[in-house]
Amino acid sequence: MRRLTTGAILAAALVLTALPTAAADADAGVQRISTGSDGTQLPVPASGGTVSADGRHAAFTAADPSGGLDNNRVYVKDLRTGTLTAVPEELQYTRNAMISADGRRVVYDNGNRYSKPYVHDRVTGETRQLWPAQPPDDGFYELGGAKALSADGRHVAYTVGNRHGFQYARVLYVHDLATGTDEPVSPLPPEGAIDGAALDAHGRTVAYTVFLRLDQTSVHRVHVLDRETGERRLIAEGPAGTATGTVHLSADGRRLLHHVRTADGTTQARLHDLRTGRSTPVGPAGATAVAADRTARHVLLARDDALTLLDLRTGREHPVAADGTARAGSVTRHGRSVVFTSTAADLVRDDTNGMPDVFIDHIH
Repeated sequence: MRRLTTGAILAAALVLTALPTAAADADAGVQRISTGSDGTQLPVPASGGTVSADGRHAAFTAADPSGGLDNNRVYVKDLRTGTLTAVPEELQYTRNAMISADGRRVVYDNGNRYSKPYVHDRVTGETRQLWPAQPPDDGFYELGGAKALSADGRHVAYTVGNRHGFQYARVLYVHDLATGTDEPVSPLPPEGAIDGAALDAHGRTVAYTVFLRLDQTSVHRVHVLDRETGERRLIAEGPAGTATGTVHLSADGRRLLHHVRTADGTTQARLHDLRTGRSTPVGPAGATAVAADRTARHVLLARDDALTLLDLRTGREHPVAADGTARAGSVTRHGRSVVFTSTAADLVRDDTNGMPDVFIDHIH
């Protein structure tokens, strides 16, 4: 990929509108993240925010202010200084940005018909494409996508596949950024399409969901693999449809958030203890657990476009947004803050760009 000059990066990142975001926003409950270094609002849509565990850095994608068809960029916002920087690559069709718990590494997908996962190291400036040195020889592999990033920033789970039917995510790998190795963690021949994945803090435990068709039905399965012992467990299986393939693992690899389909066809989030085997419902039926903190105690639930942070220990609920979306990696340590995307124009002052923006709700 061609690297941009520093001047070009700044020009692309800071072509902004003239209306400032109020400085008081940082002291309020909700703060807009998708703004320039000087606090001015972006004149382009932004979405897909994730945040470091300490709440210091957030990553999101936004259309390039310089224009261009589907010319998106990955931005990192320092929430302490307000500085906005762009990943220094010429990016198109960029999506799915994730940031490590310490804010050092940013993972994202880039490409149109042949999208592939990349990881950018903000300390060294290196950008690396993730792809197995020897792809499986059972089929044709041409595209891939990032699925999860371990809290220590060392391991990335990603899929490889092709454009034919449900073969877009045939095999799940875990890449070790320290050794450069790629380990396949889903068996061959592929069971189905990998729908979602999660890693514990050090990449030892991998949880993933598979979407497959059996005769006339569609099924979701939830698997957990211990990469050290090789033990693979089937945690849940049920009809697909309204169920979501999103999964979350606690940092210690003990608690797993996943989803099942209830008898009346609605989605139910569940918390599974991998040591005891105990499984309990999380939130009301119909709600999706879109994110959680590292302990899996504070769970961000989405239902009817509304986002609510639920404390599983106390049962306390904090309304985050009446109309918003969020993704894995959007809850900081101990549930102190939540990052989300919304089209609402009344969350902060001077929001006049008429575009979706990325926000952070400071709860504690």
